[in-house]
Amino acid sequence: QIRESRPKVTLVARMAASVANYDYIVDWEFQTDGLIRIKVGLSGILMVKGTPYSHMNQVRRNEEMHGTLLSENVIGVIHDHYVTFRLDMDVDGADNSFVRVDMARQDTAPGESPRRSYLKATRHVASTEKDARVRLKLYEPAEFHVINPTKKTRVGNPVGYKVVPAGTAGSLLDPEDPPQKRGAFTNNQ
Repeated sequence: QIRESRPKVTLVARMAASVANYDYIVDWEFQTDGLIRIKVGLSGILMVKGTPYSHMNQVRRNEEMHGTLLSENVIGVIHDHYVTFRLDMDVDGADNSFVRVDMARQDTAPGESPRRSYLKATRHVASTEKDARVRLKLYEPAEFHVINPTKKTRVGNPVGYKVVPAGTAGSLLDPEDPPQKRGAFTNNQ
């Protein structure tokens, strides 16, 4: 029996990448319990454009400026950033599988339980890379695991990691818009 009484310790590896007018700060956090967390922050110069307006009282009510008036004659343009990682997760060897665990409500029969419903997990092992594409849906929750089916834990489960998406949003651009075509990876996340 193993007992741990030390405080949780985190090793942070930081990387900064300058891309155009932004600096992307990427922190890889490695924790003693096996948790790996990636945090991304942006710094740099705002994306701006010129405008004839020097005050909001000059803007017609229904006019779309596609941004926020920051100072006289300067608009901060509304835009987005998608940060995506391609991870080669060799979990205890290279024989790995991607598993999507769909979560759903399972109703109980009358009199079966004092509860009216439970959560049910249905596992799907991806057979191809295309099959492993993810499209997050708020009302259809799922978990995503990378496992090694040939290596087992002490109780017989495959070893692996749970991948937890964070800060996600679908693209609002038209699918045929050139920036969206270039960033088509945002269609599945």
